[in-house]
Amino acid sequence: MKALVLCGGTGSRLWPVTLSIQKQLIPIANKPILFYIIDSLVEANILDIGILTNQKEDIYREALNSYDKKDRAKFTFIEQENPTGIANAVSSSKKFMGEEKFVMILGDNMYQFNLHEFLEKFISQQCNCKILLKEVENPSQFGVVNISNGKIMGLVEKPVNPPTNLAITGIYAFDSNIFKACESIKPSWRGEYEITDAIRWLLDNGYSVDYDILDGEWRDLGTSEDILKENANKLMDIKDSILGEVVFSDITGKIILGENSKIINSNVRGPVSIGDGVIIENSYIGPYTSLGNNVFISNCQIENSIILDESNISNIKSIIDSSIIERGTVIKKGSQLRKVNSFLLAKNSLVVLD
Repeated sequence: MKALVLCGGTGSRLWPVTLSIQKQLIPIANKPILFYIIDSLVEANILDIGILTNQKEDIYREALNSYDKKDRAKFTFIEQENPTGIANAVSSSKKFMGEEKFVMILGDNMYQFNLHEFLEKFISQQCNCKILLKEVENPSQFGVVNISNGKIMGLVEKPVNPPTNLAITGIYAFDSNIFKACESIKPSWRGEYEITDAIRWLLDNGYSVDYDILDGEWRDLGTSEDILKENANKLMDIKDSILGEVVFSDITGKIILGENSKIINSNVRGPVSIGDGVIIENSYIGPYTSLGNNVFISNCQIENSIILDESNISNIKSIIDSSIIERGTVIKKGSQLRKVNSFLLAKNSLVVLD
């Protein structure tokens, strides 16, 4: 069995952060979102992985050089020439998939469930399509399924009046009949080829579509709030690992401190993940914060934030909270900042306030 991971889209709800980094490569607890998905595939022994990148192959290829299981998996990059919806993305993978069954996962989804068991049931049930559902509080933001007597009766994309609260997550299993379905549908009112329409075509034409309902966690990482919540969620599961140096500092809670990193005269409250080559001095780092590699923090207070590699934050008298700060950003001289500040900053941003 093969896999298709969709890494297209502009991540517009995360601008300006995603002007300089693909949403799927934003680190959660210092590990890119995409790597968690690939981990789940490798654990399920799905090793032939297609990544649809919308002409961003070089960016993803470079990122995957640091993936710790890269030697176990084979990656094929797929171009979606005219991005017009998920069903169109599936059609773009037809040559790669051939006649094989495959699992498709949206590259901005995080989940906790047994993927291997889901796929085993898909194979043993000999169905043409299997989808993973999750009860949600806001079903109008998702594709929604209507079920009666254990059977799928219909699917609708982002309905104004949802028939149920069963959202279609970003995890699907298909056989090759999905390509026939994707080629048979028309664009929706949004001008996109919807995967819900393709699955409905399978149902309407006598193909077997099954489902599982997810009991575990699932999050669609579409907004900064979603990403920060997932960062906090992953940090709660970390194990202490202090490889760097702690000097005259107060450390409580679970901490990851990378190699050649130093915490000097500071107060750190975990869970916190700190990368390699980081210097923290005369500062407070609060819970649910991730600091990438080679970050410099001096005379600052930061909590519930994601700070990417090589950023430099110094002499900020107020608190930086609930922020995503891209690589190479400089923030300094904060006397005029508000008491609490939240930032979404692109790569190499400069914030200077006298």
